[in-house]
Amino acid sequence: MKIKGKTELQERLAAEYALGTLRGAARRRLQRWMQEDAALAMAVARWESRLAPMAGAVAPAQPPARLWRAIQQQIGPQAPARGLWESLAFWRNLGFAASGMAAALLVATILVSQQPREAAPSPVVLRVPSEEVPASYLAVLSEPKTQKAVLVAWAGQKSDKLWLTTLDPAIHVPEKSLELWALPKSGAPKSLGLVAEGQKHVLQLAAIADRSLGEIPALAVSLEPKGGSPTGAPTGPVLFTGPCVKYW
Repeated sequence: MKIKGKTELQERLAAEYALGTLRGAARRRLQRWMQEDAALAMAVARWESRLAPMAGAVAPAQPPARLWRAIQQQIGPQAPARGLWESLAFWRNLGFAASGMAAALLVATILVSQQPREAAPSPVVLRVPSEEVPASYLAVLSEPKTQKAVLVAWAGQKSDKLWLTTLDPAIHVPEKSLELWALPKSGAPKSLGLVAEGQKHVLQLAAIADRSLGEIPALAVSLEPKGGSPTGAPTGPVLFTGPCVKYW
């Protein structure tokens, strides 16, 4: 199967890979393809970033004792006086810790990347476990047909700043403006501001994120006349949408 250049197929396989539903030989084959195709690797990274906040909402589950007994029986009889490096419990706990650290680092990478760069930045230290990631609102906006992620919006829970990262600069249209809207559960969309050209931009919220985004399930971007909607409501087509999730 050839998937290079096939955007829709790449996005579908990348989503299945990030969800963990792509298994066995198919998963190993996609891993090889990612080493050869930068666009496919980026698609997988976008899906992993998009799904990472969901990991924080999943409570850890302790496997039943019978599962570990079955594993020990398949491995063989337990040798006497086993050391730390031979301990099944040690590797099991280490595996759980590593999984939690990986999820925390995925989300922390998104959050840290929104901060403005300085001429000589200080080293950034990421702490784990994931509970130490700042409480935040996060949205990944995508093109509905291809599900291609094009814009990331992030705001700290108590911040009145909304950080935007444009993943695809081609979304901008000459002599037009892209306007970001908060879509409440009921009522009219509320403008959050214009999406400026360039990779990173910050919008001033009317109030802290808890008030501006707390009851907002989704964000959207519409194509508007230069300078934004003249009516205070979307007048052009809606190009991109995405859920706005709470991460804490």
